[in-house]
Amino acid sequence: MAHPEVSFCDPIRKGDLGLHVVSHKRAYSRAFPHLYPWPKEGKGFSTYSGEYFMRAVRGANRMMGVRDDFVSLAAHNALEKRHAKNKPKEWAFDSLAIKQAKQYCDIERHKDMRQRIVEAGFYWYAHRMTIFYSQARPFQIRRPPLVPTHWDCSAFVINCYYAGGADDPSGRNYSGLGYTGDLWNRGHKVTHAQALPGDLILYGYTTNPRPGFPYGSPTHVALYTGNNLVLSLGSYPMKYLDWNYRSVNCIVRFPI
Repeated sequence: MAHPEVSFCDPIRKGDLGLHVVSHKRAYSRAFPHLYPWPKEGKGFSTYSGEYFMRAVRGANRMMGVRDDFVSLAAHNALEKRHAKNKPKEWAFDSLAIKQAKQYCDIERHKDMRQRIVEAGFYWYAHRMTIFYSQARPFQIRRPPLVPTHWDCSAFVINCYYAGGADDPSGRNYSGLGYTGDLWNRGHKVTHAQALPGDLILYGYTTNPRPGFPYGSPTHVALYTGNNLVLSLGSYPMKYLDWNYRSVNCIVRFPI
């Protein structure tokens, strides 16, 4: 009997959230119950990929001959071919796990770009304690599940656009050289009432002009996430704040 073909569209690492996490927790638990026991009666699997689950994944992957320490495509493919422990007629992925994996991938495929931009921001917010503030150029270009070591405010929002599949809002083709001034010069100004998740909010006013920062230009940028909140990497660690937590220069929008 051929093993089931289970949808897989994203690797799973520590800190990830989603129905794909639940699907794989079910499969790992069915195949390796000694590493990741089935929840007690009345409880279910959470959508969060924590250290306990990832520790089980590392152990199970080694037993399957997979070197990765996360749920990679190789680990997923190996798990597809595993049977439930002591149940040679049942696969690790049961019908519900298969359905959950497909549902997650169907949702991911239909997400719009703004949603992907904001989700990337929240992914890095979850890893904020490992991202230090630095204005060094060129900055690191990343998309989840990769996490940088150092970014500043503009590096953060530009990478959110990169992760979302949008064009570089700084106009520098993701060279790592973009900065707040680029965003100010290129963005289309909108009002707060018009703001959408994924728009950028620029703050402050330059009073001592210098190259790249003419008089009146903003000194900081944050990612608008909707609900009057922004993700801001203006210092260490990244913050989640009210949209007008400091003096707003303007709100800018880019083609998405």
